[in-house]
Amino acid sequence: EMYWKLIEQLGKRSGDAILPVQIAYFTGLRLGEVAGLTWQDINLEEQYLTVRRSIRYNGATHKHEIGPTKWKKIRVVDFGDTLADILRNAKKEQHKNRFRYGELYSLNYYLEVKEKDRTYYEVYSLPRSEEVPEGYKELSFVCLRPDGAFEAPSTVGIMCRTARKKVEGLEDFH
Repeated sequence: EMYWKLIEQLGKRSGDAILPVQIAYFTGLRLGEVAGLTWQDINLEEQYLTVRRSIRYNGATHKHEIGPTKWKKIRVVDFGDTLADILRNAKKEQHKNRFRYGELYSLNYYLEVKEKDRTYYEVYSLPRSEEVPEGYKELSFVCLRPDGAFEAPSTVGIMCRTARKKVEGLEDFH
């Protein structure tokens, strides 16, 4: 019941947070892990997904980065028919949006950055009309905004915090 109240409240706004919340709800993934999922990580036929990465915002560089999961382990998570249907519908909707937005539809990329003793991967969304800089590699994220840009975990978190203030019984939701 609380899940449906949350989904209803999220739908009153843009609805961008619904898919990430649904994936987190049905799999137990953290928001950064959900945001880092690509379609290559999901097997809809056998109904499992592989968690390989997480997205986080780096306040020092003011950029989103792809990194390892919290415990730095790759894991496989099974899911049921409900989430399989949700994901199939999301994939269809993304294909429709790609045509709907045309040249304004964004594609997502990562760039490997080597700095001192650290290698990390910055995430970028660029409209299809823009020329892709050298070294950028495309990623097909599962959680996208209608315009194709990746959905950041921080944005979903903000939407959920707003929803918990408006939905009775969700005060302790995180």
